[in-house]
Amino acid sequence: MAGALKKFFKLLRYRFLLIAGLLPYCLGATISFYTHGQLSLSLFLTGLIALFFVLAGVEAFNEFFDWQLGTDRVFALNPEPVTKKTLFFGLLSFFIAFLIAIFLTKKAGFTIIIFAFLGFFAAFCYLGPPLKFAYRGLGEVVIAISYGPLMMAGSYYLQSRRIDSSLLLLSLIPGIFLFLIAILNEVPDYFQDRLAGKRNICVRLGQKKVVRLYGLIMTIFYILMVVAILAGVFLKFTWFLFLCIPLFLASYSKGIKTYEDPYQFFSAIRYLIINYVITIFILISGFVLTSPYKS
Repeated sequence: MAGALKKFFKLLRYRFLLIAGLLPYCLGATISFYTHGQLSLSLFLTGLIALFFVLAGVEAFNEFFDWQLGTDRVFALNPEPVTKKTLFFGLLSFFIAFLIAIFLTKKAGFTIIIFAFLGFFAAFCYLGPPLKFAYRGLGEVVIAISYGPLMMAGSYYLQSRRIDSSLLLLSLIPGIFLFLIAILNEVPDYFQDRLAGKRNICVRLGQKKVVRLYGLIMTIFYILMVVAILAGVFLKFTWFLFLCIPLFLASYSKGIKTYEDPYQFFSAIRYLIINYVITIFILISGFVLTSPYKS
């Protein structure tokens, strides 16, 4: 039992629980509170438990299929085999999450179960056959959609029982950041992924072009943020997001200098992750503090 629990927590890499899953989920619930004054703590915590098992399932699937496809064995000496127990563990995690989704469906409506099926489809097909999105240059888009718009929409709907167009626009913010985190994470694994036949964006474009693409997307992002705020599409507190520009510049500068050195390049990824975390915290804090429904 202790060994199984140890393996369970080993699968839950902090970056997926905190960065990819928890923050967009919290942001979606916060926007529901800002817009409609609706925030059920019991539903929020129940959904959070389901999210925990979903992320465990995602990690189990990724470990199993990476082993099956040979990605993790390219440069490893005597790697520890990943058996079908890991796959069964992932399926069990998703089954538990599905049971919770059924409970939440009774509370919040049938749309919740649709979100659950979409999440399972994305998690399995990211590396699983026959689609294997990560091997076809679509994995980064799947990550961005799943952990950005899909995660926020599910959390928002759980609280408010509706989907608003304004939410979809805001959900692009975590979606863009998670897309960029995904492509930068591919840079240190460029040769490993290339040898394994993983045709992701970095393998297709090359390391230097991926870093330049990151710089271009972030520059366009901040320009569009200015336009959106001046046009009244985003609230005025989102000006605070521009405090993170020095982190972007540090990340890009480090990345363009060290893309051929995996160990040095991790600093560029780290700056981007810090930028993302601060950005989402600013949004969450802003919506809470400016909500007309706050006591």
